[in-house]
Amino acid sequence: MDGSFLSHESVVAASRNFVCIRLATYEDQQEAEFMSRVFTPRSGVLENTTFGILSPDGKRNLITPGRAPKHAFRDATSMANKMNLIALQHPGARQAAWTDQRLPGMNSVDVALNVAACDNLPVLVTFAENEQRLAEINKSLLKIAWSEPLAGQFVYGSTSNQQKLKPIPGVNVKEGILVVEPGPYGLTGKILRELPGIPTSEQSKAELLQAVASFSRVAPEYTSHIQLGIQLGIDWESAIPETDQQSIRAKERARAGR
Repeated sequence: MDGSFLSHESVVAASRNFVCIRLATYEDQQEAEFMSRVFTPRSGVLENTTFGILSPDGKRNLITPGRAPKHAFRDATSMANKMNLIALQHPGARQAAWTDQRLPGMNSVDVALNVAACDNLPVLVTFAENEQRLAEINKSLLKIAWSEPLAGQFVYGSTSNQQKLKPIPGVNVKEGILVVEPGPYGLTGKILRELPGIPTSEQSKAELLQAVASFSRVAPEYTSHIQLGIQLGIDWESAIPETDQQSIRAKERARAGR
């Protein structure tokens, strides 16, 4: 995340009038195709990061897209000012805030753990033995997940296959909600809180607010973190092939120097 822009107080405040989408680049073919429509770099292929602000129908760029906010804005203040102006120009979109009928989930628990480790966030995992019960648990979380104090505070994963919970040891119930601390490289997770069954809205909100307040967001030093991961032989195989040559060459150099 470009902290100089996206974590700035004015940008965070302005973002409340937008649907903020954190895509996973090489983890879903449809997402990759969408990102390529938003921004096509000089290389002509999908690169590792894409940034844009789109119209409510998702079909028009409202700013000049690029790899990061700095390609469109001078600084965080100019970004926030532009976002506030765009929000005023689309009042219908503002009125629909907090009404999404789905959790903002990644497409698997594994990917949720990996993204959360990258973004320095806790993971919220919902699980059950069948899709009907899983849908009921997810529905019980909707208002809480999109509430002002909790929106954007978790990376979500969801599964009706207990085998998908293997990276998270210690799950002792058949269904419920887990708050998980991702491992340093996003391959494992540690349970911080476990809410079995379908907890009440009041119980869920109280537990999740406490989880957010107590979660330690100390990001590792980037270069040493990468170097240690290479030394340990840790790698991540994406769902579709990586095409960002700059990123590929950087990994090759790092591995050559280990």
